[in-house]
Amino acid sequence: MGDELIYRPVAPARGPAKARLTTLQKAEFIHGLDIFSQASVEELYQLASISRETDVASGQVIFTEKDPGDSFHLVIQGTVEQASEEKNTKEVFGPGEVVGLESVLTREPREATAKAVEDTFAITVEAEDLYALLSSNMEIVASIFKHFVRTLGKGRVR
Repeated sequence: MGDELIYRPVAPARGPAKARLTTLQKAEFIHGLDIFSQASVEELYQLASISRETDVASGQVIFTEKDPGDSFHLVIQGTVEQASEEKNTKEVFGPGEVVGLESVLTREPREATAKAVEDTFAITVEAEDLYALLSSNMEIVASIFKHFVRTLGKGRVR
């Protein structure tokens, strides 16, 4: 077994489920994403505060191809498969990887269907919450912009 983190969802006896991660822990996970790696601790904390924890059962569809991009999901534990019959593509995402962010940022329909391959625990950010945060926080917008400039600039001679 070693020191690996094992997540086992536990159904509450009654009432809403208790949060398993603090806002600071969520911020640490979000910081691991390249797109938000340039954001400050305060900005990451703000982003984490609008997120929610999501449990997805094995085999459950998270979103369907052509659905609107209404949220993105950072996988904390488990595996998600994203596949497109139309484009004949398949990708598998694991811990530390994000699913569905592109359609949230572009406001275009989903390009694939995402389904949990095994029980999965994720941090979810709703698109409208993200847009509201971005509209009043240019530092996060700048972080995203820097990410894309660096990504597009790789491999080019200056």
